Amino acid sequence: MAENIDITEQINKLIQLQQIDTEIFDLRSKKETYPARTKEIDDSLEEKKEGIKNTEEELKRLQVSKNEKEADMQAKEGQIAKHQAELYQIKNNKEYQALQQEIDSIRADVSLLEEEIIGLLDEIEAAQARCEMEKKIFEKEKQKTAEEKESIKAEEKKLSERLNDFASRRTELAGAIDRDILGQYERILKNRGRIALSRVNGECCGGCNMQLRPQIINEAKLKKNIVFCENCARMLYAED
Repeated sequence: MAENIDITEQINKLIQLQQIDTEIFDLRSKKETYPARTKEIDDSLEEKKEGIKNTEEELKRLQVSKNEKEADMQAKEGQIAKHQAELYQIKNNKEYQALQQEIDSIRADVSLLEEEIIGLLDEIEAAQARCEMEKKIFEKEKQKTAEEKESIKAEEKKLSERLNDFASRRTELAGAIDRDILGQYERILKNRGRIALSRVNGECCGGCNMQLRPQIINEAKLKKNIVFCENCARMLYAED
């Protein structure tokens, strides 16, 4: 540290510097949230897309089931037609009755299949309506997502401009501070994060709230040397 340094002046500059550094710290912390916010928006939209996919899969399953039952019903109707033709060729009454019972049994199966197909048609219609609704919801959410991402992008741009402005002001102010004192300040700032310079609050450090020894408080008030908190190692200053 150079001799004959005006500690009061240096501390005043450090106070100004810390105000800038605090702004920079807060702005950078906020900037770091943007990727997570954007991802959260994208994830939410992806969930809506998954809703469409699930509805479409359900619709497809119902249609496949309907087609299978229709094919089964068609096959049974073919069996009925075949057996009816066979009836005219049977001369034995017992065989005739047995084949007629078989035809009646198949007709019952066809009747049951018809009911199931009608039920499936109702389910398919409802699934199609749900699918259309999901698509409309998705399109609205997609538009909303695009607007939110644009808003974040614009906000991030303004924040970056503010950061650049504070960085320029910091460079100018830091140039007016003793290099040794600035180096100590920046090392503490790196270790402590947001605050490197703490005000003496009564008998306590404003940074960690731990009680200070009277000697440390007096030295801070005298402003002949840079004084440090013995607990958190932050620089201390006392207001007049």
